[in-house]
Amino acid sequence: MVLGQQSKTDLQHLQAEAATIGVEGRNWIVYSQLLLTMFLWGLAWPVGRLLATNLPPVSIAVLRYAIVVPVLFGVLRVKGQSLRIERKWIVNLFVMGVFSTTLYQIFFLYGVRYAAASDDSLVIGIGPVLVAIMASFVLKERLTKTKGLGFISGLAGIGVISLLSPNNDVLNRPLGISLVFGGAIAYAIYTVTLRRFVASNRADNPVSAPSSLAILAWISLFGWLFLRSPLSWLGILYLALLSTVVGYFFYVVGVSKIGAGRAAIFGNLVPVFGVMTSVLLLKENLSPWHGVSFLLILTGVILVNRQQKKVQEMLKR
Repeated sequence: MVLGQQSKTDLQHLQAEAATIGVEGRNWIVYSQLLLTMFLWGLAWPVGRLLATNLPPVSIAVLRYAIVVPVLFGVLRVKGQSLRIERKWIVNLFVMGVFSTTLYQIFFLYGVRYAAASDDSLVIGIGPVLVAIMASFVLKERLTKTKGLGFISGLAGIGVISLLSPNNDVLNRPLGISLVFGGAIAYAIYTVTLRRFVASNRADNPVSAPSSLAILAWISLFGWLFLRSPLSWLGILYLALLSTVVGYFFYVVGVSKIGAGRAAIFGNLVPVFGVMTSVLLLKENLSPWHGVSFLLILTGVILVNRQQKKVQEMLKR
């Protein structure tokens, strides 16, 4: 009996050790994934600077999230998670989207445009300090002397890199660093709001509470929408759907049914409508020289068309 009990005990010990090794193995995978994530986030700073020095920062953010949003909702669909959101969540999701996506992306990309990426990436490190300070006010956490000293130390670090950085070949280092600091504040507000939102919903109804992936997808969508004004989105939709899809479709139909020559004649109306709508919508100035310019260009088009017709008739003979 003693031997049997000892064997049973040894077996339990072996199983416990195997379980521990398995957990440790999984943890190392998680650690490796987190290390890779930190590298990818760190690399985003020099990549962002390379892009922002050549392209409009807001356009970069719009294009970035034009890829991010469909991917996140696609992953939600593949995982079989609900895309539904409750009406009471919308305000919080909008607020988090504006701070985490709209404002942070604008501050980040303009920041790396005006200052060095290495300097900016140091400044964003103050984020956890800002979160701790804000949590003391928003989440009613205790504001201690240690938190206060941490905040002062973080500000001192930003001051050092602002004044003593060797990266002088930039547009405006104080402005760039200030913008990135604004981004850190925006992200801290988002983080504190997220904590309160998650805690509130999971306490009320943990079953129907939105998943982390669903929250990320919706705040990315709302933040992406705010990267452009409603008027800008209307303009983009017009250029995409009416000017491109509908316009080119009708033009191709016209060419196939009445011929390229006749369809091209209608192209002479483009400058007429362009001038008219520019004057009406943009209040641009109109002068007789617009008419002279149009007649000269139209004459050139007519002469070229006549020459082409003569060449075609000669080829037919």
